Amino acid sequence: MRASNTQGNESMHWILTVPPDFSLKQLIQRSRWMILPPFSVNRAGECLERVERLSSGHIIAMTITQALTGLHVGADLHLNAAQVEELSQKTWRMLRLGESFSPFLQRARNDIRLRRLVQLGVRFLRGADFFEDLLKALFLGRAPHPEAAQQFAQLVDTFGDVLPSNPTRHALPTAQQLLEQEGAIVRSLGAEQGATVLHAAATYQRHAAALEALPSTPLALPDVLSQLHGIPGVADGACDYLLLALGRYDGIPGAPISASASGLEQWQPWSGLVYWLEHSPQ
Repeated sequence: MRASNTQGNESMHWILTVPPDFSLKQLIQRSRWMILPPFSVNRAGECLERVERLSSGHIIAMTITQALTGLHVGADLHLNAAQVEELSQKTWRMLRLGESFSPFLQRARNDIRLRRLVQLGVRFLRGADFFEDLLKALFLGRAPHPEAAQQFAQLVDTFGDVLPSNPTRHALPTAQQLLEQEGAIVRSLGAEQGATVLHAAATYQRHAAALEALPSTPLALPDVLSQLHGIPGVADGACDYLLLALGRYDGIPGAPISASASGLEQWQPWSGLVYWLEHSPQ
C-alpha cells in the first residue's frame, strides 16, 4: 500500500494505490443497500463519505474518491502519521482492497448468466471493523430492508459520537459505548432487539481479537459458522450477511436448498458471491 499526503490549514488528503480491477463507483452502485450511517454518498454517486471515530477518540469526517492517480482519502482535520495509517487500514478493509477477484472474473466473464452482473462490479462495501458488520447484520438479518435501515440509522444517530463540524452526523458507537447505555438502548430499540444488541456487544468485547481476525484466518467454513452462530442474535439471516462481510464467498445463503435449486455449487468457492450478485437488494 502506497500513501502520500498533502495538507491544507486544517484538512488533509492522501493517496492509496488500488488493485487494477477496483472501481469505487461500481462498489457504490453495488452496495447501495449497505450504505447506511455513518456512511453516505454524494449526489453524483462518486464520493463515499463517512464519520469515523479514531482510536485516539477524535471524530472526523472522511471522504473517499477515485482518480487516475489512485484512491484519494480525505479528512477534515490534520492527522498525525499514526492516524493516517489507521484510517488507511480502515479504508483498505471497508473497500476490500486486499481481496483478489481475478480468478472469479475470468470464469464469470465467459458465462452468459453472469457476464452482465459482473460488469456492475463484484465488491460489496463492509464496515471499518467486524463490530460494525455485526451490528448491521443484526438489523438487516431480522427485518425488511427499509425498516432495518431506519433502525440502524437511529442507533448510530442516537448513541454515536457527534461530528464536531456537523452535529447532525455521528460516528458508529463502540461496543463499550452501547454497554454503558443499557437502559437507553432497550428503550430505543425495544426489549428484544435491545437485549440482542447488548449481548452481541458484550460478546464482541470478550472476543474482539479473534473476531477481527476471521477474514484472514484459514478456517473451514463449518468452523466459521460455529463461531458466528455463537454470537447472541446471529441467526441465519445475520450469519449470511456476516459471511459476505468476511469475504467467505463459499458460504451460500439458504444452503443446501438454494444451492441445489439454482446451480450455485458449480461456482465454488465463489457460490456465495454469485448469490449476492443475483439477489442483493437494489
